[in-house]
Amino acid sequence: MDNVITTPTNTHILDSALIRSKADMREFLLKVRAESTPDMAVCRRDLESMVREWRSHNFFYLCHVFRSRTKDVDLELCQTWCREVFCRVVSFFYFW
Repeated sequence: MDNVITTPTNTHILDSALIRSKADMREFLLKVRAESTPDMAVCRRDLESMVREWRSHNFFYLCHVFRSRTKDVDLELCQTWCREVFCRVVSFFYFW
């Protein structure tokens, strides 16, 4: 996929704000997983956790908060517990 950069510690999705629904995000991530080796972060991290983080980025993008930073998403392998909680709460308010 042209708009994804995968590493063992991160999955960077360019223009991720263009994908809005949970179903489309899951489908996209599953395709990336299928094309990646098992040692890549996208294969090692929980799918729903990545979707929640992506949705929180999209929420801020639609609210015009840090648009230059939230139009793309970095799904890092290791997250702090507070970031996981933050993404869980914010993604709840994203209604797509």
